[in-house]
Amino acid sequence: MSEGQLDNKVRLHRDDLGLSQQALADLVGVSRQAIVAIEGGRQVPSTSLSLGLARALRCTVEDLFSLSAGAGLAARLAPVGREDQVGARVVLAEIQGRWAAHRLAGDATVAADGVVAARPSPRTAVVRPLTDAVELRRNVLVVGCAPILGALAQRVGSRHADARATWLPGSSSSSLDLLEQGLVHVAGLHSPDGRPGADNLATVRHRFPSRRMLVINLTRWRQGLVVPAGNPLALRSGADLLRRGLKLARREEGAGAYVLVQRLLAEQGADRAWLPGPLASGHAEVAQLVRCGAADVGIAIEGVALAEGLDFIPLSEERFDLVVPADLAETAPVSRLLHMVEDPAFRAEMAELPGYDGALAGHATTLEAA
Repeated sequence: MSEGQLDNKVRLHRDDLGLSQQALADLVGVSRQAIVAIEGGRQVPSTSLSLGLARALRCTVEDLFSLSAGAGLAARLAPVGREDQVGARVVLAEIQGRWAAHRLAGDATVAADGVVAARPSPRTAVVRPLTDAVELRRNVLVVGCAPILGALAQRVGSRHADARATWLPGSSSSSLDLLEQGLVHVAGLHSPDGRPGADNLATVRHRFPSRRMLVINLTRWRQGLVVPAGNPLALRSGADLLRRGLKLARREEGAGAYVLVQRLLAEQGADRAWLPGPLASGHAEVAQLVRCGAADVGIAIEGVALAEGLDFIPLSEERFDLVVPADLAETAPVSRLLHMVEDPAFRAEMAELPGYDGALAGHATTLEAA
């Protein structure tokens, strides 16, 4: 597979506006030599420069640049808050005929499916694959905050020759966002709100009213306060989170733990209060921050607290469900992952993990389109 290259129409649009190369360079803040190199195909512009060129030439980035034949895979790139990541390692999958790419963290131990070769626009990338397209089409992307998803994904790949799965950690809110955007096959969801109707099924109906959806239970768990062994500060309830000087391992807005914290504070008349403490990326990191003393307390699931030798004070009981569009559930790779939820070996493994209840694992509910 050749390196990613772009065809461009920068000169055509520049000529249409009667701009010289120097005039365009002045408008976007680069040298004339840079414009010459871009127009000649010798330089791939950064995302910020591509946006500047499009603005100066009164068109879109897509009007200026297109993928050359055989140059790589044109993929939609999942947003992560970093603009220009040429060279970034990514995982890839095909979702309804379009490639989706997700950047891997710099320290991720997951094998990459490809490397970003160019960024023609903020939402797209040219990816140089590290394996063939047939293998990539077997990949199922599942995103969610439940650590057990890692074991589920690994079992799919070890059991089936025609499917593999990649777990992408993410909050419930971001998981549904990615599913709605067509950037993953399956999203994990738990709703700790506790209000009547604010359950997983209601959430899915609200987010996908015009689409037939499947909601499949993976596990049930308890979420609550994660505190050091022996609970030295004698924390007992959500009201204790308002103690002066207490450091909370916080979660990002949209995470189930964040929603639960806000509900607990609202019950104390402190709706949406800001609490000091480090930000954690998931349940496991909450427990690690408490264990090492960087935080006094955090909100997470029981399993990660017990795994780190910490104490746990339950606050809510929740379902963790897998959400998938019904049409995707019928495809071979995705159906392999969903059937694995009821696999005896997987269920036996989950039964041995502290804090997980698989009694309803595999129970499916179909939500018809409105």
